[in-house]
Amino acid sequence: MSTPQKVLHANLLEALKATTEAPNAASTNRLGAIAGSNNPRFWDPKIRSEQWYDINGEPFSLKFPALLEPAGKHSRMDPYFTLPTLKQPDLRDARTVKAQFQLRPLDDSYPADAVVCSKKAANTLMLLISKCESMRGKDKHEVIQFLRNAGTSGADPLHFVVHSDPLFPEAAEATREIVPEFSLEDFENTDLTFTGNVLKQKFGPKGSAVSSDPDGDERGVESWKMKHMPDPHGHYSTVMSLFNLEEIPVVVPDVRDAEGVLIHPADYSKKLTTGLPVAVEVMMRLWTFAPDTKRPTGSRIYQTILKSLRLLPMGNGGETVLTKSPTQIAEGKGKRKADGQAGQGSPTKKVQKSVAETVG
Repeated sequence: MSTPQKVLHANLLEALKATTEAPNAASTNRLGAIAGSNNPRFWDPKIRSEQWYDINGEPFSLKFPALLEPAGKHSRMDPYFTLPTLKQPDLRDARTVKAQFQLRPLDDSYPADAVVCSKKAANTLMLLISKCESMRGKDKHEVIQFLRNAGTSGADPLHFVVHSDPLFPEAAEATREIVPEFSLEDFENTDLTFTGNVLKQKFGPKGSAVSSDPDGDERGVESWKMKHMPDPHGHYSTVMSLFNLEEIPVVVPDVRDAEGVLIHPADYSKKLTTGLPVAVEVMMRLWTFAPDTKRPTGSRIYQTILKSLRLLPMGNGGETVLTKSPTQIAEGKGKRKADGQAGQGSPTKKVQKSVAETVG
């Protein structure tokens, strides 16, 4: 049974049209861009994952429209993303913290071409997995898909689970044991009481206590450090105390609002709401693990990695149009690129701009 038609703003229809016509939009033609050999392959000697490439030697990516499910059981957004909160985190936990987005395909209330593109994204990646498993499946590794069950039974729909790259990748470079530089003068100072804070302040790494730290109104979206992240339950404080990570920068994923303004991860739960249509661009990576106690036959994990995500304009007054094929949308409306400069000021104080302008 098809979903009833809904009234969509003309700007949203045009944005959907632009997404489905992108060079890397999910489609039958896009399959021809996948390299026919040496796929997937290792891409970084320091990382044990593989990824797919196109015929030009570039990482294979897909762009498609989808609907956000930030309240879904696989969503991991602010304040702590994928940081473990039920145990004491180790350095690897801090270094690999990611945002995790749950997305579902468009339903039939959207234009037919956009729905096809949305569904062919999953079909394309499933085809890549099938080809890979036909070559490697004899080893009996457990296969973990990029699609995850959105409910509790086998009859429930499967949703995309898309991971950002790590938000704190430099965490590995900041940890240093605090080794006191204990001098004869210190030896004579019997009034000094040793505590963890004293060791950190008096004998810690040079320069760790002083840094440029503009206040919230002056700090740009891309100028945040771990110590600036909202921390309602103190989990970042624990990590910073254990590993001296206060000054670690936050790497902001390419997630933008409908006007192309970068959204800081600390604002995801405020600005990424359930059911919003987005244009998302992903790559797929493959992780292979040897047998362990949890998976005695070994495992292969297929993971969709976020390249970019952009909210599509919902309209703010003006023309509305019944759902129709994108080919029926009036021609001649201007487009605007998504590579605008990141907004300034604290993301919690930034004024929300109008989303009625057209995007491309």
